[in-house]
Amino acid sequence: MRNKILTITLSLFALLAVGSAKAWNGFGHSCAAYIAEQHLTPEAKAKCRYYLKHTLPYHSTWMDFWRGVEKYKDINNPHTIREDANGRLAWLDTDRPKGGVMGHLKSALEELGNGNYKNLPDSVVRQRIINMLHYVPDMHCPVHVKLHDYPAGSRKIYRNGKRANLHGFWDGAPSFQRKGWTFEQYAAEVDKVSPKQVKKWVKGSLDDWGRDCIKCAHRANEITPHGCDLATFTKEQNEAVLELADEAAMMGAYRLAHLLNTIFKE
Repeated sequence: MRNKILTITLSLFALLAVGSAKAWNGFGHSCAAYIAEQHLTPEAKAKCRYYLKHTLPYHSTWMDFWRGVEKYKDINNPHTIREDANGRLAWLDTDRPKGGVMGHLKSALEELGNGNYKNLPDSVVRQRIINMLHYVPDMHCPVHVKLHDYPAGSRKIYRNGKRANLHGFWDGAPSFQRKGWTFEQYAAEVDKVSPKQVKKWVKGSLDDWGRDCIKCAHRANEITPHGCDLATFTKEQNEAVLELADEAAMMGAYRLAHLLNTIFKE
């Protein structure tokens, strides 16, 4: 019995470690999903609640917790998009089936769009929604874009002279200097986007969205360049971190809402 309890406890710690180290952290994903939910049409909100049996934030980190389970590896591995050597969006990611996030998102939209979801089992629709809850915000996280001129691990940052985790820093950027904030508070403080800006964000194709994500990644490189020390950042530099993080998170939230509203439009 003690061994069983120990196994369960260690498994929970492993799951928590995965959830805190990947993608926007739990706070960032919850915020993006919560904001998206506030901008769903009544029809889309009702459909999501029917299939999910819960809120969008509740399921927003599902993929981080279950990515290592063999049963879900085919649908649960993509968390990044890629820039090719010419600075363009690369759909093909040889490390992931179906082309990484972009390919998986495209497949999900084809399966659900144009009323196709009505012909699928509820369990399939549910899983596709859960995947989208993660794909869309993830692709907008600056360190979830593989830039051709910055191979993984090539850019190092520091804090008080000690090596800091660049990926972890940007993953947690929405909560940067916001200790104790709830995602409801984040939404109240940050979700002040004009209708004109929202319209600009949601128009265009997935390729257009991917190119926006690449631009955000390059901006992140300018804010946290190789060799920088976070402890020496000025007020203006810290504000630049929050500005980019909030913009990227909000862009992902509104685009997620747009896709769900389009899929479940009656």
